[in-house]
Amino acid sequence: MKLGIVLDNKVNKWALQRFEPLKDRFDITVFAGERNDYDVSSIDLNIKRLTRAQEISLAIKDPLTAYRRIIRAPFKKMDFYYFSLKKYLKGFDIVYSCDATRSAYTLASFKDELGFKFVLSWWENIPYRAAFDERTSYHKRYIMEKADMFLPFTETAKKALQIEGVPEEKIEIIYPGVDLERFKPGAKPKDLLAKNNIPKNSFVILYVGKLVSWKGVHNLVYAARILKQRGVKDFVVVVAGKGAQKENMENLIKESGTEDNFRFLDFVSYGEMPEVYRMADVFALPSYPTMTWQEQFGMVLIEAMASGKPVISAMSGSIPEVIGDAGVLISPGNFFQLAEAIRNLMGNKGFTLEMGNRGRQRVERYFDAQKNAIRFYDICKAI
Repeated sequence: MKLGIVLDNKVNKWALQRFEPLKDRFDITVFAGERNDYDVSSIDLNIKRLTRAQEISLAIKDPLTAYRRIIRAPFKKMDFYYFSLKKYLKGFDIVYSCDATRSAYTLASFKDELGFKFVLSWWENIPYRAAFDERTSYHKRYIMEKADMFLPFTETAKKALQIEGVPEEKIEIIYPGVDLERFKPGAKPKDLLAKNNIPKNSFVILYVGKLVSWKGVHNLVYAARILKQRGVKDFVVVVAGKGAQKENMENLIKESGTEDNFRFLDFVSYGEMPEVYRMADVFALPSYPTMTWQEQFGMVLIEAMASGKPVISAMSGSIPEVIGDAGVLISPGNFFQLAEAIRNLMGNKGFTLEMGNRGRQRVERYFDAQKNAIRFYDICKAI
């Protein structure tokens, strides 16, 4: 059975770890654009590079279609390597994509002609969210009609699809998976602590992700200030990620006098992340919802849980479903609760250990990449 995977320019190791266990069951090809956002060298699957030069060459050979899909398209850059994918996907049995993207729109456009089954994962947990963007709405109307099977990543996303009218028989939940051999409990890496000037007796609070407002990263600064005011010592907040809010965070840190309590790692590669998680005592994701977005899953949550770390996060989107009873939930934006949750974990090593163990057990039960890969395979066989 031939499986094609098309994810726009977002092909990356963490997204494909749930497909790597299937390379002996499927003949898998991952199609990566010339301007892919991530390094794909560590992905243990066949990668087919798509180039602009070849796309242009193929378009010239079919000028009428090129005129219709490029010049007469209702919006700019509607397709993702339309001509290249149409050429290379002949003979494939199943093609997989994700959400209402350019890739999904392009695949939906010729899936009937090429005869493959179109399988679509789904992160969105706000129904009709595309209504806020005209181009995405155009994409989505076409994609929703053509998909043979929707694979939402959470029950929350499934309910959003059902609200929009997708029938039950076309929906199967498959949770994202994490490599349990890569992300697992272990001793704190002394070299990494020393490299970042973190005293070995410090309680380390870790955040991993984009530094954007809706992730609530500024709440980490407020919580740190509250802890200091309450006389809490020997803690460090480690921030791994890049984004537009870094400068604002640095300004807040300076104003609040918490410079000694923060360390910024900026971008960390996927291969280095297991050691970063092992450096932590607790993981925090203080996300909160907006009108058009709420946390869709939080891969960093299950990576931290797999690493045996207790997690603190917010009641936003799919987070409660992911954490279950294996973490501490706070109200979105409530930095007082965030500070108190950190303080409670700092002062109760037994509870901290118990929460970390619960998290690992929960990931083994629901978010094992190996198990969830087999579920994907079984669903594809039945389509």
